[in-house]
Amino acid sequence: MPATLLLVDDHALFRTGLRLIVQDHPDVGTIAEAGSIVQACELRLQEADLVLLDIQLPGMSGLDGLRLLRQSCPRARIVLVSASMAPDAVRESRARGADGFLPKSARGEDILNAITLALAGLPCFPSDGAPAAADGPQAPALTARQLDVLSLLCTGKPNKVIARDLSLSENTVRVHVAAIFAQLGVNSRSAALLQAQRLGMVGLPLHGGY
Repeated sequence: MPATLLLVDDHALFRTGLRLIVQDHPDVGTIAEAGSIVQACELRLQEADLVLLDIQLPGMSGLDGLRLLRQSCPRARIVLVSASMAPDAVRESRARGADGFLPKSARGEDILNAITLALAGLPCFPSDGAPAAADGPQAPALTARQLDVLSLLCTGKPNKVIARDLSLSENTVRVHVAAIFAQLGVNSRSAALLQAQRLGMVGLPLHGGY
């Protein structure tokens, strides 16, 4: 039977990007979303098999809300998700009883592998001794027009609509999209959306120009 997943993160855009990745997992069926521990508990998803839980949440953190979610989703494996890869964060997650830990910088294939492990009842933690990046990944230097295209791409608009909104030809938009994918190191719109969110490149104002 396909698994039921619950995504808990206060950033709707990140949840959207994560959903686009996890929905491709062959063992995943229903995907529910919540923006906080309170919302997650109110869903009363006792049938949930896996929860991907952000550590930094408003009101109550993922670490502090772990026990409440255990009560609300008694059969679920709970994997904590964090923007930090600091060894202390990994150790604290394990100490609080989490079943795994995922950095938000994880690649799509790593996220899918973690889901496979978690659903199989196996832990999915990185090495406690793994060094954290000093400053995290850096946003690539896109042109003003590429940033415009990226902003619209992240809202789910197709090339035809982006071209109309920016008064460009579809071919020009395709060229910009290819350049954006190359700069971000991705090969799909869903991956571009997730990577742009990680790098803080979404929600940018339109600049104009070519």
